[in-house]
Amino acid sequence: MRNLILSALILASAFQTAMGQTDGAWTYTVANNQATITGYTGPGGAVSIPSTVNRISVVQLSSNNNPIFGLSNTSVTSVIIPNSVTSIGGYAFSGCTSLTSITIPSSVTSIGGYAFQGCTGLTSVTIPNSVTSIQGNVFQNCIRLASVTIPNSVTSIGGYAFNGTALTSITIPTSVTWIGDYAFQGCTGLTSVTIPNSVTSIPSNAFYGCTSLTSVTIPNSVTSIGGYAFFGCTSLTSVTIPSSVTSIGGYAFNLCTPQLVSSIISNLASNSASNYTTGQQGVIANPNAHNLYTTSQIQNMAVGDLVLNRQVDGSFVLNYDIEKSEDLQSWTTYAPLSLTLTNLPTNKAFIRIKAKQ
Repeated sequence: MRNLILSALILASAFQTAMGQTDGAWTYTVANNQATITGYTGPGGAVSIPSTVNRISVVQLSSNNNPIFGLSNTSVTSVIIPNSVTSIGGYAFSGCTSLTSITIPSSVTSIGGYAFQGCTGLTSVTIPNSVTSIQGNVFQNCIRLASVTIPNSVTSIGGYAFNGTALTSITIPTSVTWIGDYAFQGCTGLTSVTIPNSVTSIPSNAFYGCTSLTSVTIPNSVTSIGGYAFFGCTSLTSVTIPSSVTSIGGYAFNLCTPQLVSSIISNLASNSASNYTTGQQGVIANPNAHNLYTTSQIQNMAVGDLVLNRQVDGSFVLNYDIEKSEDLQSWTTYAPLSLTLTNLPTNKAFIRIKAKQ
């Protein structure tokens, strides 16, 4: 009988280790004598995460991208994280729709992707200066998040990090050198943004659909603006593009105001460098797409290489129109089906190549 009881205890202990251990309302796992909180079964409301569970220090929240409070929690309203925690794992608080405040201590050095995704009640967050990276999708769809403090310790902002939030302004510190695609997409309340000199590229779709954005100053450190970067920014009337920018992606300023278009043309025309392109892969990927060039650049390129269409028999056929414009809106044919480009207009003129079906 004694051996039977002992075997049962051993099996129960093994099962508990596999499934995670518990201390009150908290479920956790242990590695190297350090605990990771993996679940919560309490009533919700104002929650304080313990610094120890069964005398084991809590250093991490969430493992294997599993939300601590479940996929859709409506009971937790606030969370205080203890100073013992150094890592907030991916999806840790994802889906906590009633969470209105979170206290992140300076002991935290990393916050995983999607950590606060869908926390629709969250209105403000202060990221401590111990954090060096804002991972992708961290605050995605936090539709009431209007204020975020990014410290000088942060060097990168991941893709979709603030997608769909209620930010009205954002100051990106000079420590940030990299911003991911779609980082601020759909921030319809964002009216102003400061891009620091440490950033060298504005990624594609970065501010797509920021309909309240009125002005942006791009620093001299930036060399490229990605496709759709400011697409649909219908309130944007002023953009300063420095001469350091040599590439502008396709549709970067599409659906912006006519005033902005005129401003960009004047700005580019005044720059000493005229090596601007948009939609470099457009014609190749889609025969109906356009490539946009300044006059000086198109004079030095092999136009035919961009619009050669391979036939079934392996031969190539040229099939395109070359159009010119001075306002980026009204286009007239300059040279249909022609390889020789001479006497191109120079007064703030742009040329686009349109491949035909």
